Amino acid sequence: MRFHNLQLLRVLAAVAVVGYHLDHYGRAMFTAPAESTAVFSLWGFTGFAVPLFFALSGFVLTHALHSTPPARYLLARILRLYPGYWLALIVATVLISDGSLLADARTIARRMTKVELFLWPGGTAVERMYLLGIEWSLFYEVELSVSLAALSLLGLRRGLPATAVVWLSVIGLKMVVWPGYATELIPHWRTVLLSAFNVPFLFGVLAYYLRNTGQRWRWVVLAGLGMVVGVGIPRVTDGEQLWCLWGLAGALAVWFAVQVPQLSERNPFARLGDCTYGLFLIHVPVMMAVFRRAKSHGWEVGTVAGLLTAAVVALVGGLLFGWIESRIHNRLRPLAKVRLSDLQARWRLGMVGLVRMARR
Repeated sequence: MRFHNLQLLRVLAAVAVVGYHLDHYGRAMFTAPAESTAVFSLWGFTGFAVPLFFALSGFVLTHALHSTPPARYLLARILRLYPGYWLALIVATVLISDGSLLADARTIARRMTKVELFLWPGGTAVERMYLLGIEWSLFYEVELSVSLAALSLLGLRRGLPATAVVWLSVIGLKMVVWPGYATELIPHWRTVLLSAFNVPFLFGVLAYYLRNTGQRWRWVVLAGLGMVVGVGIPRVTDGEQLWCLWGLAGALAVWFAVQVPQLSERNPFARLGDCTYGLFLIHVPVMMAVFRRAKSHGWEVGTVAGLLTAAVVALVGGLLFGWIESRIHNRLRPLAKVRLSDLQARWRLGMVGLVRMARR
């Protein structure tokens, strides 16, 4: 079963992320006053977006893990994350270019490390902004994907709910005994498993195992979600605790979306959900390019018109990129189902064909 309502949540989360970054970069790059950008951040509720994305990932990846062998599952994750990410790096290089694309590409290539290129949680000595502005979240996506595959290889697939509870308990204990530890955005493998950024993922895992439980209580859960967001979260000031509450809210939203009637596969929001990964990848470079060019062409900084232009271009351009990225992924996705023996056979046939052509 495909949960089409989750596509709607993806669209809402992606738009909220764009709004958050419009608020942030509108003030940082376009010197817009806070009262002008607040409408894009929904007065703080865009903090829900990334934890919701993480909870969605926990749910969806657990579903995939139960229907796919570990090696094939991991290959499918590589095909899902990396081709679009690398394409976004190329497009971002073009967008930030001030005319000398080759020079910009060389500069970026020099500062590009294996940590950024392969999203490997190797940590960095200095925190800095990466090219797309959202790479930090992909580091944790990679970590969760690898962790789930490792647990499956160890034979712990059936015990994944208990493992998630233990993992959450360890993170909770860490927050009490060693608050602030393992909170860096660019994590290292030594610390990444203890980070509170994993909490929404793990709540999403648990939401998957509870998907067939308590449907009659769905409206009560929705009311509880409203209490968490409207009452609990505004009272919390600690960053790790706040992230955990947003993660709980994200998992509750995912669980609720599964309990109500699903959208049709042809619903526009269900289709747009396939474009949200590309939108997430490229929206920051797009809006930064708009702000930079608006200032260079004499636009008065901080204007509502400039903010709205950046919003429209980021959404439309990001969705267009997302459409292209989803098309590429649909072409690559069948590769995850190809067996190694089939690849070897195709290689041999190809080599035989080349030899025959050379002899002619």
